Amino acid sequence: MPAAPSPSKAERTRSTLQHAALARFLEYGVEATTIADIAADAGVTERTFYRHFPSKQHVLFADYDARLDWFRQALSLRPPGEPVTTSVRIAVESFPYDAALHQIAILRSNHLEQDLVQSHIKTVQAEFSREIAQFLLDRTGAAPGSDAAYQISITAQCVAAVMFTATETWFARGDLNVQELSRLVDIGLQSLKDGIA
Repeated sequence: MPAAPSPSKAERTRSTLQHAALARFLEYGVEATTIADIAADAGVTERTFYRHFPSKQHVLFADYDARLDWFRQALSLRPPGEPVTTSVRIAVESFPYDAALHQIAILRSNHLEQDLVQSHIKTVQAEFSREIAQFLLDRTGAAPGSDAAYQISITAQCVAAVMFTATETWFARGDLNVQELSRLVDIGLQSLKDGIA
């Protein structure tokens, strides 16, 4: 499990903004909360807010960015020769659970237009897929444009889809212990191994 490095000043400011926004959103709602409110609560200027987030709605997607960074680091630490499904499952399990993630997911579902949510999730899922593909390309040495690279791309997209479907199912069911997320990821990865009946 990768050790978390000490957060930089920018990371601490971003985290402070996230917590201030979440507190405001939960108390007053997303629409009634202004960027000025969030910045004031965090003790920074609006300009500083905009250095970290393009809009108040984008604060509700910051958990995906944090997960991608963590996933990238955790995946890089997996040993050569380990099956990709095992590497991915262990990388997912290594992400530290934060109860605020569930609140963010609820706010995202209840207060944002679903087109915006789905568009962002699709973008982040593609980023996870690229990370998995790069991990496999580095591990196998497959040449770009080869059949092996094509197969890696397919594998990476399928594994990323499992991760995101498992996470969304986990949030929707509300049983937010890490073992349940692992179980859902395992079911999805096993489905990939078994293929479509």
